[in-house]
Amino acid sequence: MSLANIARTCQRSLTRNIARPSTPRRFMGGGGGHQPISQSMEAELFGGHPKTEGWETATYITYALSTVLLVMACGFAPDTTIKTWANSEARARLRLQDEGKLDKPVFGVHYDTPENNFDFESVNPDNPFNEEDDDDDDGEYICARV
Repeated sequence: MSLANIARTCQRSLTRNIARPSTPRRFMGGGGGHQPISQSMEAELFGGHPKTEGWETATYITYALSTVLLVMACGFAPDTTIKTWANSEARARLRLQDEGKLDKPVFGVHYDTPENNFDFESVNPDNPFNEEDDDDDDGEYICARV
């Protein structure tokens, strides 16, 4: 590139900047370009507010009841881990083998089912496990009429 080409390029860039003045810069918030301080930035942390609104009481009660319900739901949820399931299946297989209803366990068959746990063909429907009646009147509890 020759010296004449460099001079022409510089002259073009200078004339463009002079011929077309740049637009003035704008500042947000007016005068000095500073944003006003919001009221939330001046508030005291955990200071609250002086008067209670009508909706606050209902909201707090709803939050409290929801928290209680969630804690109870999580606390009373059934244990559905794989270890618990495997443990109950193993106990059911051993119980069925002890009773003589199962010779050899088969892979893929569930033995902890209501059909295996309860005797639906029982003569006494109030006693599905066919337990022997235990007489609680052994003389331990004597009620006297006054």
